[in-house]
Amino acid sequence: MTGADLIALFKRYPLRFISGLVAVLCIVGIYLISGKIEESTALLGQKSVEGERLSTNVRNAAQLREQYESLLADSHKAQARSIRANQLATNLQYFYRLESESGVELIDVRQTSSGTGKNSSQGVGFAVAVKAEYPVLLGYLRRLENGPYYCRILSASIGTASATGDRSGPLTLSLALELLGQP
Repeated sequence: MTGADLIALFKRYPLRFISGLVAVLCIVGIYLISGKIEESTALLGQKSVEGERLSTNVRNAAQLREQYESLLADSHKAQARSIRANQLATNLQYFYRLESESGVELIDVRQTSSGTGKNSSQGVGFAVAVKAEYPVLLGYLRRLENGPYYCRILSASIGTASATGDRSGPLTLSLALELLGQP
């Protein structure tokens, strides 16, 4: 078949020839586009995940100002209820004031350590020993828990105050505790 025969065939059946050519072009186009469909599907999945994340961020940011102000107020409250680790006299005065208010006899009080955390809040350790009757000791512990400073009791031991082991007399309470402090 020569070029002249093809031209004659085209002139005889132009609609069939153009339809066949269009069909071949469509098949080639579909083949080329099918590779991009997979890429487009993957890209759509990524964009959907990113859009969902952004939508969640927008929803969560609705009360961001109020939450920030609440955290700031709580931070100021915590700072007001913390001691300064380097103010030894003021810190020990707190325990002397508790002694006079609760009715216990203060045997020993020492500031043992201050935390070495890198954040702004840290525990300041104290060793405290007091002597009193059992109900008075419970009142002292309650005052420590509900006092002006945040307190965490690390260890406690209770025993009789007399060497003979008389259980009817006063008891001694030894505490290792931490008060929330600032450097």
